[in-house]
Order: sequence, then C-alpha cells, then structure tokens
Amino acid sequence: MNAIGYYNGTIGPLEKMQIPMLDRAGYFGDGCYEACFVRNGKGFALEQHLDRFEQSLGLLRIAPPCSREELKAILARCVAAFDGNEALLYWQCSRGTALRQHNFPEPSVPSNLMVMVTQKTLPEAFGTVRLMTAEDIRFTMCNVKTLNLLPNVLTNQLAAERGLDEAIFVRDGIVTEGTHSNVHLLKDGALVTHPADRYILPGITRAHLIAIAKRLAVPVYEEPFAKEALFTADEILISASGAGVRSATEIDGIPVGGKAQALLYALQSEYHRELTEETQA
Repeated sequence: MNAIGYYNGTIGPLEKMQIPMLDRAGYFGDGCYEACFVRNGKGFALEQHLDRFEQSLGLLRIAPPCSREELKAILARCVAAFDGNEALLYWQCSRGTALRQHNFPEPSVPSNLMVMVTQKTLPEAFGTVRLMTAEDIRFTMCNVKTLNLLPNVLTNQLAAERGLDEAIFVRDGIVTEGTHSNVHLLKDGALVTHPADRYILPGITRAHLIAIAKRLAVPVYEEPFAKEALFTADEILISASGAGVRSATEIDGIPVGGKAQALLYALQSEYHRELTEETQA
C-alpha cells in the first residue's frame, strides 16, 4: 500500500479508512499531533517527536491512547505496511468519541489514535524559499502541537495564492514563526531564534539546528527579534521536519540573505548529514 491509515486498532489503505462523526477531533479539533520523516523504515528524531507528543497530551490533559512502547510498535507496524522507502509518518490523538459538549467527556471515554503514512521525499539539503510576513492571528498556546490550525491554514493560503512558499507570523512587531516552520536569522556569525515560549512550537528541527550551531561553535541567541531584522540579517532560515533547513531569498517581495553563504552551507550540510545517517538502511 502506498498510503497507510490506522484508527484505534484498524489498519488499511488510507482512502478506505473511516472515523466516527463524534470523534472530538472532528468538531472541536480537540487533540494534538506529530509528524516525522521516515526513510528505510526509520523515523528521524522519533524519540524527540514522541517526547513532544507526550508534552502536548499533558498540556491538553488528554490521556495517552497507549503506552509509549505500544505507540512505537503501532507506528512501526504502519511504516512496515507502507510500500516505499521514504514517507511522512503522521499520528494524532483526540480526546475521544462522545456527544458534542464543550466540557470533557467522562474519564471512562478512551482517547482516539489515528496514524497516516504517505509518500514524502527526502528534504532538500540546500533548498530555498520565498516568504511573506503576516499578522499572527493565533491564540497563545502555540507551544502545543494542537489540531487547531485554522489561522495557519488561512495565512498559508495567502502565501500560496501569491506563489510563495511560506508566511511568517509577526505579533506586535516581533517575528514568532511560520505557518508550518520555525524562523531563524544568521547575523554577524550568530544564530538568532525566537525563544521556546507559548508563542512558538518548539520544533524538533529547530532543536537540531541549535545543537548543530553550538557544535560548530556558532553563538546561539534565543531571543525575540523584530520584523525589521529580517531585512538586515545575513541569512534567514526556516526549519521544519518535512522541509529540513532552508534559506530565504525573498520576503514581501524584497531580496534578502546571501551574506553568509559559508555558514549557511555548514549548518545545512550538517543537518542533512544527521538526517541521512540516522535513517540509513
């Protein structure tokens, strides 16, 4: 099968899977999710993704659908059923299946686990992107990988309609993150990125990038930066599990970056090396 679906113990072709109408993910977006790149049957940074999944469940007060080891076995089973070498592994947990009401269902109602495995090629090592900025219209629980992504969807659609790759959120003049990526600057030989607070999702690729920078003796500053800093930075980077680490060539129609190519290349090369080595056959 080239697209796998799983729901509460049932596995099969993705297009044939069905979910109950009363799953709280459907009418409240009441749940959280994770996704990682898979190659040769191995999920890149899988343990870190599982850590963040557990953190999101805890912040949302959702009971885990199973133990961590059981979840890993389910994910491995879904990946094994996939006919392909490279894929995106996605899983989500909702608060359960119950009649629509805002308060939580009874504790006896179990949470629901959904998994998808779909085709995804290895992220480009040295890809570039064209960006735009947009007002950050999200709430203040961005540190939870929630299913509530409507502001991200609407803003990303604006970028797509303009032929751009991503939109960067700006809240009160401060850059937070992209609609589906984290944002970073290279300036005067240092890496600058927004702190991991409630205004951004602490990306797994972001964590890898910070660790790589420190290993290469590149100073790292986790601090807020203004929108104007995007246009004076030596390089602008975005990072995400599905996209890897990419550099921006344009923001709001203005050319950017191109001033620290050697450092950019070193960071991108090291990330790509980690990804390929961890997912070797």
